[in-house]
Amino acid sequence: MNRERPNEAIAKQIVERVMGIQLEHADTHGGVDYISTDGTVALEVTAVTDGEKQGARDALSRSKAKGSPTRLQGCWLVFAADTPPRMRTFVQRVQPAIAELEFAGETSFDQRRAEVHVIERGELSHIYRPLLVAGVERAVHAPHRNHPEEPEHLHRLWVSTGSGGSVSGSDESLDLLMEALSEKPDNPTKLRASGAERGHLFVWLDDDTWNNIARPLSGEALSWADEGWGLPTTEPQLDPAIAYLWVVHAWSRLGWLWDGEKWSELRGI
Repeated sequence: MNRERPNEAIAKQIVERVMGIQLEHADTHGGVDYISTDGTVALEVTAVTDGEKQGARDALSRSKAKGSPTRLQGCWLVFAADTPPRMRTFVQRVQPAIAELEFAGETSFDQRRAEVHVIERGELSHIYRPLLVAGVERAVHAPHRNHPEEPEHLHRLWVSTGSGGSVSGSDESLDLLMEALSEKPDNPTKLRASGAERGHLFVWLDDDTWNNIARPLSGEALSWADEGWGLPTTEPQLDPAIAYLWVVHAWSRLGWLWDGEKWSELRGI
């Protein structure tokens, strides 16, 4: 008998809360993960991730736990390649450079612009070089204001890593996600075999997901709707067995929901 996994249980709770239904664990011998109590809804939970990046992420976790004595003026969202060198000292090398960026009055970092800047021997080259060597692709200042009753907030780096190249917006990320899901034919097969009228596919993304897929949902500060980074505008190409598509990032808890007609935003789940 297959046991219920933590990520499956969380996905079930999210779907139950949003849809107002009750689901029961049904995957006893390799079938669909959940069936509603009335048998009309089936839920299959999957993840689009690259397990080979686990080692690098574990090393990054150790670096985060160690921290850096360098103080920051604000929190920063930092996006890096999936397997940059020396991940075990990533925070210790990157945070001092980010602090120098703040001192210079900068609120963002972009790898491509930084590379050109260094080639042209710009005045910020001495700051950009260690960030480039560390594998930082982008960094964005994330303002935080303390509530008067809150304890003093310790500013830190929020680091997200992921493999894959850059994309122009959410629609392109969605296309790549659909390609990845096409390599998982067992998902619609299980939903179809369940006999339920409405099949729900819940897709987890995480820090091991290819960056060009996870980027639109990897952090709350990425609210670039005017530049194509809001909700997708195109209809997903789904197997007929999938009536609802849920896409949620495990770290940010940001997501999208396709209900067969339109996309809606998931926040605070």
